Amino acid sequence: MSAFTAAELARYDGEAKHEIYISFNGKVYDVSHRRDLYGKSPPGPYHALAGHECARSLSTMSVELCDVGRRDLEDLTTLTRKLEQVMSPSEVRQAVDKAFKDWERHFSEKYTAVGSCETDGSVNPVVSQGYAMRHPAFHKEVELSEEDFVESPLELISRKPKIFLQRKFLSPAECRMLIEMILQRKERSNFQTKLRAPLELEDARWSPEQRALILKIEEKVAEVSGGPIHPDETALVGTLTPPQAQASQGGVTGHLGLHVDTNAAHWRFCTAIIYLSSLGDGLCGGETVFPAALHLENEGPPSELEERAIEAAGELLDLNLDHTDKALNLSEDPAANPDKADRASRAARELLARADAAEPTGLRVQPQQGSMCVFWTRQDDGEIDRFSWHGGAPLQALNGQSSERKTDIFGWKWTLQKFKEVPLSASCLADLRVGLLKRLIYIVPSLMSHVQSFVDIHVPEARTPRKSCGLCWVSPFRFILIL
Repeated sequence: MSAFTAAELARYDGEAKHEIYISFNGKVYDVSHRRDLYGKSPPGPYHALAGHECARSLSTMSVELCDVGRRDLEDLTTLTRKLEQVMSPSEVRQAVDKAFKDWERHFSEKYTAVGSCETDGSVNPVVSQGYAMRHPAFHKEVELSEEDFVESPLELISRKPKIFLQRKFLSPAECRMLIEMILQRKERSNFQTKLRAPLELEDARWSPEQRALILKIEEKVAEVSGGPIHPDETALVGTLTPPQAQASQGGVTGHLGLHVDTNAAHWRFCTAIIYLSSLGDGLCGGETVFPAALHLENEGPPSELEERAIEAAGELLDLNLDHTDKALNLSEDPAANPDKADRASRAARELLARADAAEPTGLRVQPQQGSMCVFWTRQDDGEIDRFSWHGGAPLQALNGQSSERKTDIFGWKWTLQKFKEVPLSASCLADLRVGLLKRLIYIVPSLMSHVQSFVDIHVPEARTPRKSCGLCWVSPFRFILIL
């Protein structure tokens, strides 16, 4: 059986890794077949426990984030106060002890144990909005008044994949407001590798000013991506990434790996990453890494190393894999084809090597407060873009810097992400049409010139050039409907 650290276990949440593991009193169980309970998309009733220790949460019947990741049961003060009208402190203690034994027996009988998880004795960071409001970062003067803040234009920095960078999108005050909102959503939260907080427009806790800021961002991303706001797509997601412990530093490979953004929702086509902070003193890393991207300034053919990265990226997609972790874990699956597992492992290791090399290939976008990076996961024909593989580089302390600097969470990496998705009604049709198109091209390629001539004559709007930054999910498949 494997021995997991808390950080390693956190990756088995059904998203970073396909499997869902949870720990109960230090014993790790595979609960992957109960995604209805522990899965995050759609969220099950216990999705907050995925990838975490859950003994305290289940024994006290609390999925509050301040209880997730803990197995201590000594301090039941909060629960005792909640139940003081119906139970005495001794009755609460007795009920919790019984629940602990019942859950322990339930896991041992219902699920397969795959390892153990031991904490290192350190205290996890705890997010506190009160701490945030007292922090100097929320009170220091900004160099530029809000009235003088002017957005900068979008800059095209890569055509493969299509990546735009807007260096000044949000003002410092807007970034601070969004960090405050993330803290509101995650008050008293423990976390190890990354903290995520959805910022839904209709959340009742937001003030009119906060709601207006969310709407501004949603509308801007919709304008840039060419995809309208619609109810099928996920809300904005705020994230906080802390520095890695020195012992666990290992580049992109040892952090969260590489992926394409269809890994969590098949018909995602564009992603916006908004950086809410610049890194504090003593920290480095945190870049968004695109190892197979071709920089706009490189006009010649790809180098040998770039070709290897591109080929590896394409190989993974050909194998229907969207995350390097899935590729590397394929060899552990007894049902997997050995040849496929070997090809997947070699391709994943090649792509990760290119991302973590001393002179990496591709493109790296630095976190800079107020900037926005927008990139496309799908091409205009609906196919996943092999150049769009990406991942986050870990935050690390600079050599010689004290680890005490890492306690200042406002120098860590704060971001806001928006995943644009094709509306559900359109994506269902698009899946069918892409399949039909592929079969048509394979069976009767000579017909394609006639189809194009037919489209040119009878569907003139299909000849209209698309916007410089956007994706249309109708016109690439329009002639299938005509046929």
